[in-house]
Amino acid sequence: MMVVATTLHVAAYTAQEAVNKFVSHSSLRYASVGVNVIDLDSAKSIASYRPEQANITASTMKTVVSSAALGLLGPHFRFETPVYLDGEVVDGCFKGNIVIRGMGDPTLGSVFLPNQANIVDEILDALRARGITSIQGQVIGDDSYYSYPYYDEDWDVGDLAYDYGAAVHALNFHDNLMTVSVSLDGRGRVSYSSITPSVPGVKVISRCRPNRGRNHVTPYLDYSVPALIFTGDAASKSYHNTYANPTPAPMLVDSVERALLRSEIRYEYSPEALGEIQQAERSLLALHLSPELTEIITSLLDRSDNMFAHALLRAIGAREWEHKRVEHTQSDLDAIGVGAVKRWLEQQGVNTEPLFMRDGSGLARANKASVNFFGDMLTMMAHRRFDGVRLCDLMPTASGRAGKTLKENPLSDLIVLKSGSMRHVQCFVGYYPADEPRYAFAVLVNNFTCSQASIREQIGVFLCNLFE
Repeated sequence: MMVVATTLHVAAYTAQEAVNKFVSHSSLRYASVGVNVIDLDSAKSIASYRPEQANITASTMKTVVSSAALGLLGPHFRFETPVYLDGEVVDGCFKGNIVIRGMGDPTLGSVFLPNQANIVDEILDALRARGITSIQGQVIGDDSYYSYPYYDEDWDVGDLAYDYGAAVHALNFHDNLMTVSVSLDGRGRVSYSSITPSVPGVKVISRCRPNRGRNHVTPYLDYSVPALIFTGDAASKSYHNTYANPTPAPMLVDSVERALLRSEIRYEYSPEALGEIQQAERSLLALHLSPELTEIITSLLDRSDNMFAHALLRAIGAREWEHKRVEHTQSDLDAIGVGAVKRWLEQQGVNTEPLFMRDGSGLARANKASVNFFGDMLTMMAHRRFDGVRLCDLMPTASGRAGKTLKENPLSDLIVLKSGSMRHVQCFVGYYPADEPRYAFAVLVNNFTCSQASIREQIGVFLCNLFE
């Protein structure tokens, strides 16, 4: 019986031979491809292909904002979320408002960082520590630190409803995600819907055409309603999926109010309570701190979290605005952040002319860079430690990210990399070996004609050929 090989043959090649073999594949005939391999000791390229060409980066852009965040914010940086009491406490009774002031922390209530302090529990514990046994007033989520639009304006509107398209608010909660269950009847209308966790004010609307023979439904977010809207052709069917939450502040407020109602503290919702106080004072009730920046970066690079990454860019922009007193409106924070990132890279000796950066995540297809840029940046970051921390220490291993051949090779655990993918785009940047990198590499491929799985396999084989 003849056995057919399921993976590409791996042999020994020089670095340039490995590059040449990879770029000659028939699926790359019409593609835009850039490859660069750098010897970190000499800081020189040892193999390349079209190193100056700028290509779409996808999520490899996350290494850029992560590097700048380490340099500008510091590895021990933590987001702060203050919680205030607006009102007065008399004999254990608080009359007024509990105000949660959002300052851009993307990790509040994140299911991906379960070991962090729970802000809801912190608020209740702080109320108990103050001796407060009853509350007459309301819980307010102050989301005003960032202004609309909460998403980057270069993001595709079709991405905004999906979990990977969650926007960055000043007050984020539960990864800005909501799980929606909805049933459509034979006329394409909503017969049942539920949102978990609860998000007061968000509607689920169907504008679908009834179609028994075809079921193709597309979700959109309307921030003005706010609503999750389904369009397209729909049969009578139920759907259950996770979508971006357009209003995370009400979700957090609802969670705090539910926790109060379950607790021994008597809570009476009263929007008018503060107006009854002639000399209300604001005092700090609690200060929630996020995990350290290194933990946030490790999580976002591993999971390729667009919301976390873009939150870092906005934090850099906010820092620039507050510390440098740059004149802008708050809606310009993304552009201010990009400018700060590029200036910091230039100060480190990295040429940013071939970097076309629009956001912190890479979700915008307008993000482009050359592999020469990535080579320079990765080389610089390989020689920089931030209180002992290097970028390579925070990057995930290649295991399972670049095809079957590399996954089954011992090299899989010795290479750290960040992948990036979207329609007709597959990119990888990283280091080898992981513990003490000797080489950096960047592979940006746009407009290949094979499947996504196939191009990942080809790049995995290339890395095996390169470092075997």
